[in-house]
Amino acid sequence: MVMVLTITACEFSLNTPEEYFDRVALNTNSISRFGGEYFKTYLKYIKSGVNTPDFNTCEKYLENNSIARVEQNITKIKDMRPTKKTRPMIDAALDLYAFVLKSYQTDHLKIAKMIDEHAPEAEINNAIIELNNKSYDSFVQKYNKLWDIADVYAKDNGIEVKKMPF
Repeated sequence: MVMVLTITACEFSLNTPEEYFDRVALNTNSISRFGGEYFKTYLKYIKSGVNTPDFNTCEKYLENNSIARVEQNITKIKDMRPTKKTRPMIDAALDLYAFVLKSYQTDHLKIAKMIDEHAPEAEINNAIIELNNKSYDSFVQKYNKLWDIADVYAKDNGIEVKKMPF
């Protein structure tokens, strides 16, 4: 019984601070391109000629790469044992991922299909502007909230964070 109380009091965890940080915060780099930026990145990918049957359309790329990765990251986070110190970071990440996943499965998917169907460029651009107007500010708010928490967590645990210039 003393051992159980000691473990609980020390917030015993099977994960190291680095593992929490990597899975919960660092993996969000894969969703840092959102809205119009997502499609700019996709178009660069396609123009570079790097595609496979699983990724040779915008819809397949979105489903087989982006949506699949978000779902995998959500599972990885949910598999972690939250502690008092990691709970705010985990909750912020799950909120961000849920928001992104919903947008990928609806608004982003609609635009992906337009790209694949070779809709007029003006129509695609209008849909992207509409997407950005609808959800980009919320995305940035959720992303920044997570990183505000993650930066403090990293400093408190001696984790070096290098910021990428976006």
